[in-house]
Amino acid sequence: MEINLNQKAIDNISIELSKYNYIMDRLNQTNVSLDTAFQKKYNGFYRMRQRPPEYYAIYFNFMEKQKTKEVIFEEILRYFHTSFGRIEASFSSKFMATINPEKPVWDEFVLKNLGITKPATYSKNRIEKTVDVYKRIEHFYDEFLQAMECQELVAKFDMYFPNTKITKTKKVDLLLWQTRT
Repeated sequence: MEINLNQKAIDNISIELSKYNYIMDRLNQTNVSLDTAFQKKYNGFYRMRQRPPEYYAIYFNFMEKQKTKEVIFEEILRYFHTSFGRIEASFSSKFMATINPEKPVWDEFVLKNLGITKPATYSKNRIEKTVDVYKRIEHFYDEFLQAMECQELVAKFDMYFPNTKITKTKKVDLLLWQTRT
């Protein structure tokens, strides 16, 4: 996997890393259901935009209640499905990855790079199929994080951003962010 770390990419990662560190530093220091600065930074980092205020209230109230617990993707997915009437795979994974930074994020680029198609909107058993897709993403990360290629990417990240206290999963995510253009 070739990642071009030119100055623009380094600057972009630095900006995203700053946002991510803010989110992770504040998560357990604030009531995320009330902290609008946290919510704004989170929404910007994860590109969670154009939702009604009620959506954000439900999302961040649930995050506040769950942030100290062991979370399970399927439970988050089902909670949001019940709350919003939608299957929020991406936002469920972002919720989960915030509470457990060892977990990967589901997004269109991950699916595309892995050759995985998300379940059709009106497919039967869509929740179960969505959970299966997330398990495939987790499986990929489990294997990739052990690969020499990943070790080289993480070493490159650490060279440019020493002393960061983030997981290998998030380092890879931030590097892959640069391949999205």
